[in-house]
Amino acid sequence: MIVDEVTITVEGGSGGNGCLSFRREKFIPRGGPDGGNGGRGGNVFLEARTDVGTLVDFIYQPIYGAKHGVHGKGKNMHGQNAEDVTVRVPVGTMVYDENHDLIVDMDRDGMRFLIAKGGRGGRGNTTFTTATQQAPKLAEIGEPGEKKILRLELKLLADVGIVGFPNAGKSTLLSRVTHATPKIADYPFTTLEPQLGVVRLSEGRSFVLADIPGLIEGASQGKGLGVKFLKHLERTKLLIHMVELATLTTFAELEKRIKTIRNELKQHSEKFLSMPQILVLSKADSAASPSYTDWVKKLEKKGTRVFVISAVTGAGLQGLLEELWKDLSKIREEEKSKPPVVEEKIYQAKVRYKVEKVGEAFYVTGPEIKKWVAMTNFDNFDATERFYRILKRMGVIKELKKLGVKRGDKVFCEDLELDFEDSLEA
Repeated sequence: MIVDEVTITVEGGSGGNGCLSFRREKFIPRGGPDGGNGGRGGNVFLEARTDVGTLVDFIYQPIYGAKHGVHGKGKNMHGQNAEDVTVRVPVGTMVYDENHDLIVDMDRDGMRFLIAKGGRGGRGNTTFTTATQQAPKLAEIGEPGEKKILRLELKLLADVGIVGFPNAGKSTLLSRVTHATPKIADYPFTTLEPQLGVVRLSEGRSFVLADIPGLIEGASQGKGLGVKFLKHLERTKLLIHMVELATLTTFAELEKRIKTIRNELKQHSEKFLSMPQILVLSKADSAASPSYTDWVKKLEKKGTRVFVISAVTGAGLQGLLEELWKDLSKIREEEKSKPPVVEEKIYQAKVRYKVEKVGEAFYVTGPEIKKWVAMTNFDNFDATERFYRILKRMGVIKELKKLGVKRGDKVFCEDLELDFEDSLEA
């Protein structure tokens, strides 16, 4: 079973809390602060692997989280960092966020990507010691790890894809030229999921061949089975468009089938318009009309490359495979000669926070505000005062005053409710 779309949740570990501690030993009157820092939370990585074939395992385990960092302790003992977690995905997995924006394309074997960052450990009170503050009574809470809901979409990596109507002989061709063992029968939709096989012509000459369920008219609108798997062919370099001769009696019927499949490919993705294609007429050993040789000549006059084969007898297979290898070799050479694509990065200033007024209340939001709220222990007076100073240093107070904040107004910093009179103006 090939599962090609799943939704999973990944969460980096939170950092350990910093420790608030003072050295107390007999005969040592001035011990001073000795609270250690918390350990870093574990990261979550994605790793593309060729030995992972589908996304089926994610159905049974949709949540992946790293452990939290260990809390700091007294005597300047720092907490241990948590181990990272690696989630293995098939090569060819596209990773999207909740807004359906592409995060990363895991298209290379061994590729690793940091998908959820672990939080940093909170600092112990030793860190806050200064010349003017010899005994700080504050320590940070560990930073929360990143949490993301992801949609994984698998697009199989194949060099050549086979498309056509049901019962066109696609599976028979795949089984004849590779070691794949797809289901073969004389009824429509025998193939229910994509099949892959490796074609080996000789030493150093091989390529991957993919067969998807047969297409029918209206497939791009959701009819039949093939439309669900057309995305797997978007990565291929070359397409085999297969039409069987066993049921065709006129050239008009042949042209209609060719036009139907090409139209469905076009409706699904514009990529297929520029992709090289070879028309293959299959089941020549049981052709319904002997006139198919004349049909080939008519198609070739129109500039169509045509191969006539019989997967049962083996007729025409070697010539087809050699032509495919010739095209693939040319495409690969062109790809090597192209200069590497250098993406122009436009750097924008990071939005640290956002201040807005809704009704009589004021709201301060943003990833940095959320971080400081989470890392501050508001039961500790010194830590709370430090949070207010951070807001003032960031320019939040200035922005609030521009919006007309007054004493007694409520200010919400993410989930935290503050009274402007008591705190923020100080």
